[in-house]
Amino acid sequence: MDVYKGWTEADLPGWLATPRQDFDRLAGHLRPEVERLLARQGVFAPFGAVMVPGRYLGTIETVAGPGGQADSTIQLDRARDAVQDAARQACARAAAVVANCTVLLPGGDGPEQAAVIMCTHRDGTAENIVYPYRLGEAGVTFAPVQMTEGTQDIFPPIRLRFYIRETCPPRPAGYVVTAFAFHGINRVTVCARMGLTDTSTPQDDARPAPTAIGSLPDGWTVVLCNDPAMARAHAARLAAYSAGATVVTCMVDERRYESVTCFHHDGTQIWSVIHHGQGAGPHDLTITGTPPALLHETIAAMDREETESGYPPGMLDFYFDIPVEVMFALTGFRYCQRDYADVVFDVAREIPDGLV
Repeated sequence: MDVYKGWTEADLPGWLATPRQDFDRLAGHLRPEVERLLARQGVFAPFGAVMVPGRYLGTIETVAGPGGQADSTIQLDRARDAVQDAARQACARAAAVVANCTVLLPGGDGPEQAAVIMCTHRDGTAENIVYPYRLGEAGVTFAPVQMTEGTQDIFPPIRLRFYIRETCPPRPAGYVVTAFAFHGINRVTVCARMGLTDTSTPQDDARPAPTAIGSLPDGWTVVLCNDPAMARAHAARLAAYSAGATVVTCMVDERRYESVTCFHHDGTQIWSVIHHGQGAGPHDLTITGTPPALLHETIAAMDREETESGYPPGMLDFYFDIPVEVMFALTGFRYCQRDYADVVFDVAREIPDGLV
């Protein structure tokens, strides 16, 4: 099932994209360089490009020096490694690498030379775009493109992704989301403090709105913010937002393996739990203030689960989930969960004059 069929990029969060469009752009970005290298030297080592966050093509970067004479198997292995590294290390939305290979095409008479553009997207989808070619006196002649679709997982996995796959519909990965959960003030007051208009129009969970609001049991109101810049602006005002109320905030950046939960009450930050998996490692955890006892219970549960998982220590990022699970224990909300029985998130729009 193509969950992106018919999508456009308009009004989508910056971390959410349409792989078909990204793959077409990346292939189009690389093909002129393929033609130039083939015409000049007839062979090249893998090289590639990345689609960075913000919907702009990155520059082409050489993976191995031009002129490499490696065989096709080695070229493809290099290309696979390079495209995964590009998407992970650059926190890119999508990446592509092209390899000069000998291939067997369906219905072909024998081996053919081809430029294989290997595209991968942060949601785990992938595609090989194959351009057979011939070198002659007239230069490089490409045959019509032949495509082979496939999937792969480009992420060093976080524990939560297994939960997502087993219990939820298909969804993009690479979320950059901040959730603000309020208690002690009602939904109308939350909107007034954050400068939002509640449209009362349910959002499409497969295409999340930049901002959405929902009411949870036990009096919690949750605002989801998919725009990182907007989320930072709101986070800077938490002292004002939490006056006479409690605010639990959870920020997750799946691209960088970062997660943070903060607890504010009546204008003061009481505690925070911070995890920087990419920069400080899979067992990084910084705690400030006086957190509830359930935090230490959550840490012990994650350590126990990691030990019992059978994976080598640090292979999966279990600690990414600690801030997420602490917020879930306090509020009943988990940013990736879709199986709430009676909770609907409605689209919320920022008041034109900005934050109030």
